[in-house]
Amino acid sequence: DILILPGGKSPSLIRQEEKALEIVRYFFDHNKLVAAICHGPQILISAGLMEGRVATGYKGIAQELKDAGATYKDEEVIVDRNLITSRQPSDLNAFMDAIKEYLYYESKK
Repeated sequence: DILILPGGKSPSLIRQEEKALEIVRYFFDHNKLVAAICHGPQILISAGLMEGRVATGYKGIAQELKDAGATYKDEEVIVDRNLITSRQPSDLNAFMDAIKEYLYYESKK
């Protein structure tokens, strides 16, 4: 029901794996929650999923998000439909709170 994409250096490797991109696309296609922090949105970019989305991420990938068609916002957490993004480790509490709130409201539907 939820896919969490990590930050750090791992997204640069994960985004090269077609199976990983297929998994991300599956979650989007089925309107399941995808949460990505720090460099995690790079995986979404490689999967071709950022066009028309509102997102944040580590400042170093802001232009890459914009180039992929996303509206970038420099905020600690952004919720755009089934996508939750966050910038950096110091935003982790807000990121987790947004995930918990999303899951809570989805469970009430």
